[in-house]
Amino acid sequence: MVRNYFELFDLPARFDIDPRELAAHHRELMRIWHPDRRYAQATSEERRRAVAMSADLNDGLKVLRDPVARARHLLALRGVSTDEETDTAMDGVFLMEQMVWRERLEEAAGRAEEVTALADEVTASRQLKEARLAAALGRGQAADLQEARVLVRELQFLERFLKELDSALTEVQ
Repeated sequence: MVRNYFELFDLPARFDIDPRELAAHHRELMRIWHPDRRYAQATSEERRRAVAMSADLNDGLKVLRDPVARARHLLALRGVSTDEETDTAMDGVFLMEQMVWRERLEEAAGRAEEVTALADEVTASRQLKEARLAAALGRGQAADLQEARVLVRELQFLERFLKELDSALTEVQ
């Protein structure tokens, strides 16, 4: 069974969450469970429990803070795997878009303004996909969850490409 990080942080299990609320819940729970604070003089079993809870809280914060990881977690809670390791099929239109963007990046080598424009375009695409993902997860029907699964995988590609664009910008500045 998958650990439900939304329950851990007492947040609704949905894609759109308030990052400030997540951070506040994390701080409060860490005040309670941090092994070096209240559990320094506790029994070894209580310390182990505090260490485990602290690790869960940190893992949960990492997952819920990241939109792709959060969506993957929501899908897992609903019994849907993204199968990244075994399912490599992607939508042809999406793959063509990736190829065009990569060609543009190669052509823009050394020109910050063109790389920045491409990064803005990819960021806009990511934002649209995240909005579609939130809607699909919100509807929650079987077809919607399959759409969300595809969108999560596409967002993973976009995140990697945005990191490449960031590196390309760093090199030219």
